[in-house]
Amino acid sequence: GQSQRQQQEHGDAEGEEEARLLRSGAERLHADVLKVGHHGSRTASGAEFLSTIRPQVAIVSVGRNNYGHPSPDALARLGAVGARSWRTDVEGTVTVSTDGRTFSVKGAGSAATFEVSH
Repeated sequence: GQSQRQQQEHGDAEGEEEARLLRSGAERLHADVLKVGHHGSRTASGAEFLSTIRPQVAIVSVGRNNYGHPSPDALARLGAVGARSWRTDVEGTVTVSTDGRTFSVKGAGSAATFEVSH
């Protein structure tokens, strides 16, 4: 059947979970919006996973921390697939809304509207 793009709630999933998702049907695994796993840690959102789901937007839920989250490596991987990132430590609350054709992302300091891919 036809694949449907949707928001991917990634939570704290990292490499092992990403591999399981890829094995379970990569041809159907796409997302316009990705909530980045594990606060954008160094091991979150691997290159293969990101190149498969091809998010337009990545939301990193993170506050002040001593772990270095989000990691520069994770942010670089997101940028490499063309995802625009919103970080809650910078933007505060980030909201996503859609009418089915477009979706809007808003934070305290920025907002943008995107076309739904599929």
